Formats: sequence, structure tokens, C-alpha cells
Amino acid sequence: MQIIWISGATSHYRKFNITKTQLTRFAAALGFLFIMIGSAIYFMGFRVAIKFDPGMARDMGGVITSEELYHVEDEYREKLSKLQGNLKAMDQKIDALSKINEQYAALATPLPLKDKRKDKESETGAGKGGPYLPLFPYQVHFEENTSLRHSIIKTLESTESLDKKIQSLKEAWLEKYERLIPLPTKPPLAAGYGLSSNFGARLDPITNSPAFHPGIDFNAKPGTQVLAAGNGTVIRAKHDPELGNVIEIKHTEGFTSLYAHCQKLLVNQGDTVTRGQLIGEVGNTGRSTGPHLHFSVYKNGSLLNPMDVLAFTKPAATKEN
Repeated sequence: MQIIWISGATSHYRKFNITKTQLTRFAAALGFLFIMIGSAIYFMGFRVAIKFDPGMARDMGGVITSEELYHVEDEYREKLSKLQGNLKAMDQKIDALSKINEQYAALATPLPLKDKRKDKESETGAGKGGPYLPLFPYQVHFEENTSLRHSIIKTLESTESLDKKIQSLKEAWLEKYERLIPLPTKPPLAAGYGLSSNFGARLDPITNSPAFHPGIDFNAKPGTQVLAAGNGTVIRAKHDPELGNVIEIKHTEGFTSLYAHCQKLLVNQGDTVTRGQLIGEVGNTGRSTGPHLHFSVYKNGSLLNPMDVLAFTKPAATKEN
């Protein structure tokens, strides 16, 4: 390519030869210059936006100022700290519920099983020890080098530990419940009925001679509902000359319970009954001086004092029959 320059005053002219290579280099240099100018303008615009309008900076390029970043991190730390506090409070409440559960289990567990349980616990190890590892060892600290990501990860691990603890307690409580529910620990009558005769030595109500009473007598009106003291299978439901209409239920752990002098039997031999199920009505059948329910408990064929088995406070006898 040739360019001719003509001067108007002198009519002189000059010739310039431009090759394709020179033209390409010139265009590239010009384009690079425009790119640099545009970048400078874009950069200056961000600087102005970040300084005077951070919201516009986010809209333009998705950036935030360091002050905003610190503010966001502080908000996360505050929420993280609150979450950890809630988790610790939950852990304390679970421990409190666990203690209440132990108290309830101690109340509802018959004495023979309590002794067995103590022996089992002593066999598992009299000595215990090891390092102290709290459930929530990781707390939010606000030193410069604290990693917010690290704190969040550790808090998530703590929530997983708490979830495992809850699941473990649930399984333990269900196992304890399933073990206790078949045992004859529920009073055979609804609340509000006192005893007319205790377990052990007494004057026989018929002969008025010293005798042994193999159970306890509940004072109740005829027709009062008789309830199963625990889950089990009816192994006797018939009339007996001395016990009158009698029901006997076989439970787990070698326990059996007996309900005598009933007016009516509502179950049959071989029936499966559940804790609290209606099985009969209070009456005055057999060797009896008046309406009442005689209740006995056996462990592997040996008599037990029902007051050591039933889950209520022992009331005083009101009358000896």
C-alpha cells in the first residue's frame, strides 16, 4: 500500500509505503491501547463504587468491602455461638431427663431385679476412668487466627455427637421399658383403694388364730375392675375352694401374679394379657369375710411381698380381716 502526501502551499508531495505487516501491528497496538484505557476506567469505577456505594459494587462485580466481610463473619460467629449455647442447654436437659428416668426405673423395678441389676453393674467393672472429653469442646473464639469454617465444622460434629447420644438414650430407655412393662409392677386396682391386710404374719380372719398371709388384700366394692399388673399369659382362670374365682398370670423373669376372690372372671386360661388390661371384677368368693381383692406375687415359685414389687408407696393397713 502506498500513501502520497501533497502540500498545498509548495505542491511538494511525499510517498509512504505501508506493508500489511505494519498495518497489522498498528491495529494491534491501537487495540491494546483501547483495552488498557477501558481497564483503567473499569478499575477506577470499582474503586469509586466500593468507596462510595458498596451496593453498586456488588451489582457491578459481586465484590464486597473488607468491612462488610468482617461484619458478615461477626454475624455468623454470633449465630454459631448461640447455636452452641443451645446445644449445650439441650445436652444438660438430656442429662436431667436421664436422671429422672433412672429414678423412675429404680421405683418401678422389683427388688429382686434391683439386686440382679447391681450385680450386673458391678461385674461390668468396679473401676472407671479415662480422659475427660466434653461433648462440646469446640467453642467460638474471636482471636484473629480463628477459622470460622473450622468452628462451623466442629459445631456440626458436635450436633452429630448429640444426635448419637439422643439415639443411644432412646434405645436404652426403650430396652428398659420393654423389660419392665411385662413385670407385675402395676397395682391391680385403680388408685384410691387402701389395704385391708398386709403380707406376712396376721390373725386369720376366719379362725382368729396366728397365720401367714401370702399376699396383700385391697379393700374394694364388688364389681370394681381388676387389672393385670403386667404383660403375660393367663395360666389359671377358674374357681378355687379357698381363693374363690382366681386368675394367675405368668410374666417374664420368672414372675407370676395371682388375683383371688373375684366376682367375675373376664379372661380364660391361655389368653395373652397386657399391662392394665381388665381381667376380672372384685368379689367375695371363696374363703373370704367380705368383698376384697387378694393379690400375690411369686418369683420362680417363691412368694414375694407385693409391696416390694408394685410401683407405689406402701400405704398403712386400715383393717385386719
